[in-house]
Amino acid sequence: MRPAGHDWRRTHAVVVAVEQYASRGDGWDLSGPANDAARMMRWLRDRGVPLSHMHLLASPLEQNEGLLAGFTGVRRTTADRMHVRRVFQEELRALDVDWLWVYWAGHGVQAGHNRWSLLYPESRDGDPQGVDAENLISLLRTDRLPARAAERAVVVLDVCRTTLKPGEQAHAADPDPLTNRTEANVARPLFVMRASRPGEAAKSVHGAGLFTSKLMDELEAGSRRDPAAAPDLDGVWGRVRGHFVELEARDGAGQVPTVQCSNWNDDNDDYVPGRLPAAPATGQNPARDRLSLLVRAVLADDGPALARVAYGLGAELGTAPPCDPLGIDAAALVDWALTLPHGVPTLIHLLAAAPGGVDPADLVSMKAEGHQLAPDRWLLCGEHEALLALLEAQPAEVAKEFADAARKEAVGTDLTATVPRQVVDDLESLLLNLPRLPRLLGAVERAAAAAGDGSYAEALRLWSDACAQRLGGDLPVVLADRRETLGEQAAAAGTGAVDERVQIRLSVPSGPAGQRTYQVWTHGASGAESVEVRDAPVEPAEIERAVETILDRHGRVHSTPVEFFLDARDLELDVHRWKIGADGPFTRSLGAEFPVAVRCTEHRSSRREHLWLGRWEQVAGARTGDLHRLPGDLPTMTAAHGCVSAREDAPGVVVAAASPSAAPRTDVFTACVFGGVPVIVWCGHDEPERGDEELKELLTDCPLTELPARLRRLRADCDGDDTHPRGGLALLWDDPERQLPRRLDLSAP
Repeated sequence: MRPAGHDWRRTHAVVVAVEQYASRGDGWDLSGPANDAARMMRWLRDRGVPLSHMHLLASPLEQNEGLLAGFTGVRRTTADRMHVRRVFQEELRALDVDWLWVYWAGHGVQAGHNRWSLLYPESRDGDPQGVDAENLISLLRTDRLPARAAERAVVVLDVCRTTLKPGEQAHAADPDPLTNRTEANVARPLFVMRASRPGEAAKSVHGAGLFTSKLMDELEAGSRRDPAAAPDLDGVWGRVRGHFVELEARDGAGQVPTVQCSNWNDDNDDYVPGRLPAAPATGQNPARDRLSLLVRAVLADDGPALARVAYGLGAELGTAPPCDPLGIDAAALVDWALTLPHGVPTLIHLLAAAPGGVDPADLVSMKAEGHQLAPDRWLLCGEHEALLALLEAQPAEVAKEFADAARKEAVGTDLTATVPRQVVDDLESLLLNLPRLPRLLGAVERAAAAAGDGSYAEALRLWSDACAQRLGGDLPVVLADRRETLGEQAAAAGTGAVDERVQIRLSVPSGPAGQRTYQVWTHGASGAESVEVRDAPVEPAEIERAVETILDRHGRVHSTPVEFFLDARDLELDVHRWKIGADGPFTRSLGAEFPVAVRCTEHRSSRREHLWLGRWEQVAGARTGDLHRLPGDLPTMTAAHGCVSAREDAPGVVVAAASPSAAPRTDVFTACVFGGVPVIVWCGHDEPERGDEELKELLTDCPLTELPARLRRLRADCDGDDTHPRGGLALLWDDPERQLPRRLDLSAP
């Protein structure tokens, strides 16, 4: 079951994080749940769930309080018994939402009568106090949660289920039930994921729950592909489960939690270390069944070929076959491949290379089935492990450099990971749009260029060469071109040619005075640095003074680009007319002293990002005459989008003055940004004819890359004459290489 057309604004969440307990020392306090809870709430917030639709019951350690400080709009209390019972027994009854999420992280035990107790912060040695976990789940199917309160619910419990000592077990109090009512509302489907089975511990690594970390990796990866969609929890669970199979195969069972799931249809599944998952029943997974038929069509008449494919699959997976080797058949091969995330693409690759090959039509069908079974996975097992072995053998600072290279390559995506394994998985999950260079290969090449000519860089290049050769087509040529370009950029950086700039994010205006929040970053030899943050709205004059102060310290007149990141409805804000130099002999316009351009991060979705990147690749070799001039009489945003889409080969557009019956210019801008246009030129003057004359002068034939500097000179030539139409010339210059740093979630002091 995957809900369609989900409105995230009609979602509610109860998030519980318990780190501090009444018993101090002896291993009671726990660092990690606050971090996990913050990540869950951040993901929900970014999907569109209002903070007012979240209950946060948290008892964090003092040093972790800052992790939750940014969520000022949630309904927050401590996680003690009184508040837990009030929220679940009373406040949930008032809900009117479509979806309820319940997340709990902290300590847990098997208490009296072998019931699972999620411990309250009041717990102490000899007196574990908690809520009955299974009863909490039952409550969601009773009339304690009325039918209108939530159509479906997800429960995630990243909590241990360890047993108490024999003496303590006999005297431990039963955990608190939240309801004594029998389940009646069976129509409400629940999806329940537990990090442990009875008697087992849930694991933590580096201050985060191992189960939650992987779960959030999958949820976040799905949201990058389609930010508005409801998550495919069946697919998420399958990949989480597969991760633990892979983790155990690599590290053993020491750091592998034992996880359980009950899906929308109440089908139960669990991962038990050391046991391969049972083969899915025929008919329950149509993609698996179709792939099995295709494998059988290729190999059924050739026993030696089947044996060779099975041998190769075993070598790649590094695990024993799921049945007697002599009994391997097509279905067993597919089930074996499904035990690891990269098993299916590996199987398809081995089949394509089998003696006699595969009919091209069958190979296309196999790849389609493989994508359904292993979405976002295209590396072979050996390729994946070889890259990770190379990256994980490097010092920590090298791993950080690889994560930085990934963020530069994957512009427009929210890559936050720093651990090489997670970075690689996140990059692999991005759209594979051959013959364009996959983001993963691009990041590897960036890391190699930054590393220079040593053995590490050479090993990275050999890996990407082999991967490109395996993917075939024109990709080896594309890779070679990118490698040459990156090498030239690295050489320029080595000569001191640092990409300096100032980036300013402005919020939309609020209040009668047009107040805004803002954040300013500088870029230089030491990388990006956030130099000022104001998360309380201030008047425009105060922002102008702050920008001038920052440019006095960090800017070089006439050469430092200044980029304003604005809402699509705000792109005509005349930031280039802001005045600077109040303390000098005279004031000047910001756009006369510095190359000023506006940018827009809206509508650059990951699914359409290839349009933006494709157009930008043409900017370097284009001239101003290559810009596409849009008509001034486009009646609607749809018409504007159609006009933009008809010239996908154009590196940018010129927006002419609009006729009285045309769509508002903000609609035209939105259509351009949505269509991936990285360069937009227009004149904001009220007199169309004078504005068009100034556009012609600006766009006199020259390389397109010279446009920002030329625009600065034209603005300077008329600075001081506010009536001159040249002062209305404006430029959107949206360079994907100049990525906006991540927004800060913490409030300013």
